[in-house]
Amino acid sequence: MSDKEYNEENLPELSEAEKYEMEQMVIQRAFENSYKVVTKQITFENLMGLKGLFGQKAILIYDPSEGYDELVLEDMIHYFEDEEEYEKCAELKKILDNYV
Repeated sequence: MSDKEYNEENLPELSEAEKYEMEQMVIQRAFENSYKVVTKQITFENLMGLKGLFGQKAILIYDPSEGYDELVLEDMIHYFEDEEEYEKCAELKKILDNYV
């Protein structure tokens, strides 16, 4: 898929394996974007300006209007732990420990 917007209409032409792979890519992008925003590597506003996977912008694992909370941080730690990205886990753990 090129610059087409990601939507359900594009999915039927894909095999189940391809759909699963696409879903995993979207999930990965959401966690990566969330990590960058939480660790202040990029602002949400700047993220909105970037064109991402399938033309989507700012895919996050939490609602940016509500912000993140302890559960989001814990979910991110578990995700990156499963991905064996322990440096990210350590940074998120520091943020979680200082979360008020």
